[in-house]
Amino acid sequence: MRISNINLSTMLQVCLIVMCLFLLMRKPKQVYPVSKQKTIERRIEGKETIIREKGKVIDNSKLLIAQLNAGLSDLHSQLDEVKASKDTFNIVQIQDTMIHVLYRRDKEKDLIIKNQDTVIQAQRYIINSQDTIITTQAFDIKRLKKQRNISVLLNALLTTGLIIK
Repeated sequence: MRISNINLSTMLQVCLIVMCLFLLMRKPKQVYPVSKQKTIERRIEGKETIIREKGKVIDNSKLLIAQLNAGLSDLHSQLDEVKASKDTFNIVQIQDTMIHVLYRRDKEKDLIIKNQDTVIQAQRYIINSQDTIITTQAFDIKRLKKQRNISVLLNALLTTGLIIK
């Protein structure tokens, strides 16, 4: 009877060790494949560089628009003066200049909008990438906790087996 208890205890211990090794060595299954965290962080850095560059372009365009607006107000005051003198030749020239300044301002505003769209897309990418990093870290934490709990359970079973032996 003593021999069968030893054999049963040994077999139980071997089975528990094999189960423990199997659980620790298997690869966790993710719902979707994800790039490594370092790769994602490098992509985020690239997007941050784009955001900084586009931000500088936007700031330069805003300064140019402010200058164009100042020029437009000067032209508008000149136009008022020329209208008072009823000089149609100068009225046409000033209005033509105003049209060109407004056209240029419109182009700069379009450039600002385009660059702001690029910045928004880059920021969305960064947010999604950071969400991905958080999700994968949560998955890893969950996996480690599961492994820890299984290890504690197996250690308890092995300890119980040794005590019974």
